[in-house]
Amino acid sequence: MATDLEVDLPLLSSPPIVVSLERGACEVRLPDGQLVACALSNDLAQVQRTAVAPGDAVVLQQREDAPPLVIEVLPRRSTLSRPDPMDPRLQRVLAANIDLVLIVSSAKSPAFKPGLVDRALVAVQAGDSQPVIVVTKVDLLDPRKRAALEAELLHYRELGVEVHLVSTVDGEGIEALRQSLVGKVSTVVGHSGVGKSSLLNALKGSETAAVGRVRQGDGKGRHTTTRAELHELPGGGFLIDTPGVRAFGLWGLDLDLLREVFPDLPTTDCRYDDCKHQGEPEVDCAIKRGLSEGRIPAARYRTWLRLLAEIGPPVR
Repeated sequence: MATDLEVDLPLLSSPPIVVSLERGACEVRLPDGQLVACALSNDLAQVQRTAVAPGDAVVLQQREDAPPLVIEVLPRRSTLSRPDPMDPRLQRVLAANIDLVLIVSSAKSPAFKPGLVDRALVAVQAGDSQPVIVVTKVDLLDPRKRAALEAELLHYRELGVEVHLVSTVDGEGIEALRQSLVGKVSTVVGHSGVGKSSLLNALKGSETAAVGRVRQGDGKGRHTTTRAELHELPGGGFLIDTPGVRAFGLWGLDLDLLREVFPDLPTTDCRYDDCKHQGEPEVDCAIKRGLSEGRIPAARYRTWLRLLAEIGPPVR
């Protein structure tokens, strides 16, 4: 007779936790640290991309002469999601029940891309977790370029976003980042080639993830992580590694969310209510004044315009 497998995982305050997924199956972590291969119920397997993700708390059913069966996914407290690449009308959940999302970009090879950071900030805000910006490969910068990068990141710090500059080559910033993850469930998001796998290896102190090289032809990264997977960190905490993305689509983007994530763009402080914040004179547009005075980075404004275009109508 099948019975429920009742377990408790103190750090995650939940039953068994999904570690990784395959088609129709997954691996879960039990409270004693044991990893168990499980099958998904038929209902869950049919909607696997949306219904099950690493970090999910699940209910298992024991079976005789067969792997345990995942029969239920418990309510999530947070998610990191994007539209499904195969069907943009569907939500693709990359990670669940997370406290922090590490938005990983590199200082060089490939160069720092504030556009991805801003898009990821929207996704983090929508999923009810906290963002942390991590810039890798800072050992590749000369003092002048590093100062320019620090100046660019200052705007995010002023918005209250935690920022870490790290190098997996000389270890700069790794311990401080590791300490910020203790006792938390975190996940990473970033373009291919920014060093997410090297970062995971450095945080764990072991060669866990395969490391790829940036392609010489276009400066873009190779996909070395092919599936999301949960890893335990030394000192306490878990990190969900995710495949690199070349374009980060946003799920559930609307004007209210955009205003919440871009509090530095005063869209309601312009002279006219119907200001489009694009071609108006500086004297009439609060955003144009912010750009002129250096309070709003031009790259952040350009990202905001692209996101606004994805929504459709102009901000009023």
